[in-house]
Amino acid sequence: MKKMTIIFALLVSISCSNDDENNNSMSETNIELVTGINIRNSEFSAPIKLGNPNVLTDNKFTAYPNPPAGALSLSASENISDVWFASANAEKIYEQTDFNSILNLGLYSESEIKLNPEIELNDLNSKNLVLNLKDLNSGYYKVFVKINGNVYWDNIYIPESNFEIDDLINFWN
Repeated sequence: MKKMTIIFALLVSISCSNDDENNNSMSETNIELVTGINIRNSEFSAPIKLGNPNVLTDNKFTAYPNPPAGALSLSASENISDVWFASANAEKIYEQTDFNSILNLGLYSESEIKLNPEIELNDLNSKNLVLNLKDLNSGYYKVFVKINGNVYWDNIYIPESNFEIDDLINFWN
């Protein structure tokens, strides 16, 4: 009976400590999580990777410039039908995670994306869009793009008025 009590106490102790550690972080696939961004000036400029971006573009679209200066351009290989911007939280976690093996087209449902978008544009039919983001607060966002029934996403950062690119780079380093 003593052994059972000790084993039970040990199991409770271990499970409680794991709960405490997990309560402070987001899941690797949390829809509101940004673990990094790809900054770029133009559609054809090579992105500069900051952090470990949890994005899934599959080379179907490019969001630029990132960070945008009031407007964000979306350029896609095929027509974009819908776009959503959802506010997100930047966390310097999961730096060693291989997001290519975790993220997939079915990860986020359209109904989940539509729960709290800051911007929602539907029934589009274009490969190139320019979106005015001047009314969005500064911070991190996920931009979801629907192409041929599949949803892809990228992370963007909308800067404050006194923005310095070095501040963004230093945050992720």
